[in-house]
Amino acid sequence: MAEGSKSPAVQALEIEQAKQREQEGKGDLDKALEDTFPASDPVSQTFTAIPSGRTDPAEAHRVRNSADDNGVVPTSSGYPDTIRSWIRERPLTAVALTAAVAWILGASR
Repeated sequence: MAEGSKSPAVQALEIEQAKQREQEGKGDLDKALEDTFPASDPVSQTFTAIPSGRTDPAEAHRVRNSADDNGVVPTSSGYPDTIRSWIRERPLTAVALTAAVAWILGASR
């Protein structure tokens, strides 16, 4: 190979790098449009601030009514729910009980 000539791999690399430098200045919409060209319906870059929710109004109403005061929907029933309801009814007792257990565990170590 002559000293001034470049291999096909080097030429292809330089061409690809030039394309990438050219696309760096373009926006996301331009890139998306180029990726889908030619197409009958060009893409549009949109974002929605409205979350999608339940499509069944009866189910949405049921879930809304089953939520507690904090908006939390109960997922299970049984022993954990019993403890949660006891803590909600007696928060100071729950804190005192937790502190006593922590003190006992700390003293026994």
